[in-house]
Amino acid sequence: MGITGRSRRRVDDALADLEARFGVERVVADRWAVSPAEYDRTVERFEAGTLGGAGAWIAREDGAVLLVREHDRDGWSDPGGKHEPGETLAATARRETREETGLAVDPTGVALAERAVHVDRTDGDRPPVHRLVVVFAADHAGGTATAAEPGVEAVDWFHEHPDDLLYGALADLPIPADRGRS
Repeated sequence: MGITGRSRRRVDDALADLEARFGVERVVADRWAVSPAEYDRTVERFEAGTLGGAGAWIAREDGAVLLVREHDRDGWSDPGGKHEPGETLAATARRETREETGLAVDPTGVALAERAVHVDRTDGDRPPVHRLVVVFAADHAGGTATAAEPGVEAVDWFHEHPDDLLYGALADLPIPADRGRS
C-alpha cells in the first residue's frame, strides 16, 4: 500500500480512537498545497510515525478563551504544534500548550479535527499524504498564561473571537462568554 493509503488509514484509526476516548465535535476536510520542501518534511514526519499536530481550546471560568500569536503568523490561534513520534495527540496538546503559554491543561474532548491532505503544489504526480490536526477542548489545570516560548509574540484571553484568526475553522469553536450572541 502506498503512502496515500497508509496515511489515510492512520488518520482514520486515530479519529476512531479519539471518538472512543473523547468524542469528536466536528471534523473538517482541507487540502493543503505545500512547497516541495514542506511536502518532503510531511513525508519524513509521516514515515517517522507522526499524525500531524494538536492544540488546545482552553476556556476560563469567566468564559474567556486563551489564544496565542506567533511571531511569524498573521493571526491568533489555539496554542499547539507538531505531533512527535510515540506521543498521543492529547500529550501533544498538553506539551505544546505548556511550551507556548506556561499553562498545564487537561484535554476533555475533541472540539475540532481537521483531515488535511498535503499535496506538492508544483508536482501533481506526487501522492497525497493525509494528516490530522486536532484541537482539544481543555480545562486549565495550573499555571499563569504567558508567552513562554521565544516564537510566541503574545498570549491573551478573549471573550469573543478576534477578527484576525489564523484559520477560519476557529471561528466556529465556541467562546463561552460569546454564546448566545449573533
